[in-house]
Amino acid sequence: MANDTKGQVEKILAELGKKIDQLIVETKSASGDVREDVEKKIKELKKKKEKLEEDFESYKGKNEGKWQDAKSHLSSAVQELKKAIEAMFKDNSAKK
Repeated sequence: MANDTKGQVEKILAELGKKIDQLIVETKSASGDVREDVEKKIKELKKKKEKLEEDFESYKGKNEGKWQDAKSHLSSAVQELKKAIEAMFKDNSAKK
């Protein structure tokens, strides 16, 4: 796997982590019902992000030669998670 590609995936995962952390901070000022809903979604997002990180690390170690085949699948999963986080930010802002 090219170092540049690894770096891009790692950068995206780090960005997702920061957005989740930011969402946690914003949730503290939300009302009770909204806070509970968002906290539940945050837990789900954290699990998905952790799973992506685990899959990436596992894949990176075991399948160096197959990286190009799976690159688009991993990228799609990361983009889907990113969109979910961005949607939560929009929902959280609208409910304040």
